Amino acid sequence: MAPPSRTFLTYAAHPNIQRRISRVSAGTPTNLSADLVRGINTETLALIRARKLNPVRAARALALTLATVSDTQTLVSASGRALNTDAVAAIAAERLQSYLFPQDTAALEWGLQERLAGLPHGADEHAVAGVIANCVLLFARADHADRPLAIRIPATAEGKWKALPGQNAMEVNWGWVSPIATSAATLPQVTPPPAWNAPAFAADRADFAVLQSRLTDADRALALYWAAGAGTVTPAGMWLEQAAALSRQHALGGPDTAQALALTAVATHNAFIACWRAKFQYVVARPQNWMSGPDGVQAGWKPVIVTPPFPSYPSGHASVSGAAAQVLSALFPSEAVRLTQAAQDAAYSRVVGGIHWAVDGAAGLDMGTRVAGVVLAGK
Repeated sequence: MAPPSRTFLTYAAHPNIQRRISRVSAGTPTNLSADLVRGINTETLALIRARKLNPVRAARALALTLATVSDTQTLVSASGRALNTDAVAAIAAERLQSYLFPQDTAALEWGLQERLAGLPHGADEHAVAGVIANCVLLFARADHADRPLAIRIPATAEGKWKALPGQNAMEVNWGWVSPIATSAATLPQVTPPPAWNAPAFAADRADFAVLQSRLTDADRALALYWAAGAGTVTPAGMWLEQAAALSRQHALGGPDTAQALALTAVATHNAFIACWRAKFQYVVARPQNWMSGPDGVQAGWKPVIVTPPFPSYPSGHASVSGAAAQVLSALFPSEAVRLTQAAQDAAYSRVVGGIHWAVDGAAGLDMGTRVAGVVLAGK
């Protein structure tokens, strides 16, 4: 892997950062530790589990935190200043985590002090980390994740999604969150779905009904393995675990580990944004709307995993899996076959799990792969 030479977040290149770095004594910055990067990733995943973040917010938390770590490495390594990169990265990451998980601020501060106890550092590391974090937080606070626009869900019609009893639509406006490392204008979009009554979709529904009547234990196991519901690391987190394991298996150094994890996290976050825009644009019915709806396709049928509270097309899990598998295949070519198969398994797991049509998975994989290409190209 080539050393990172760009920052992911636009605000990470703010002039304030360069001005503050210029005040540090000239010297050679230390190398970023791979263990530190993986430790911050593991810590963020634990927070996601503990706070039961939904999938899209979990992906954003990972992208912001890991992009900050990678950007810190890029900025400090090029500075020509006597800075401890691990200390700067740890302090900056803790600031982002405290913003993302405000209930855990005290525990995060305690954990940071434990990390810093073993790292040479001083006022310069705190100051540089603070200005990096402040600039990244400018982006985070303006990315529309917490200031959604008002969007009206179209009235229910044949083939259109309807929330199940007791459900409220989740993150309706997430498709308008600002992507990282690209713009909304260049973010690839999902191919429109076939019409509900088109032969292709009618055949897809018929195949789905047959499949659900013949599920095997292996099918159910696949669905449960990839379920990634509330209280787990979520779909993006499953791929960040893969990225961290591959970085260790292939003995990557700290800068390359930071780049690999940040690329994976940013691609999955951006894929979710494109996915959500399409979900609430096309508002395609879930299998449960059809199987247990007025048509009564299979009396008493229930999906293996719980139907989530948002439209079907495209599959979010397939979208992030396509994106992550493409990024990691580019970084670890020897793993490409296995990673591609894992992404296909993730997409298929949602079909046997009873919450997606096959067309949802195919569209998600395709779009996710294209999103990854844009992130990898730095466009």
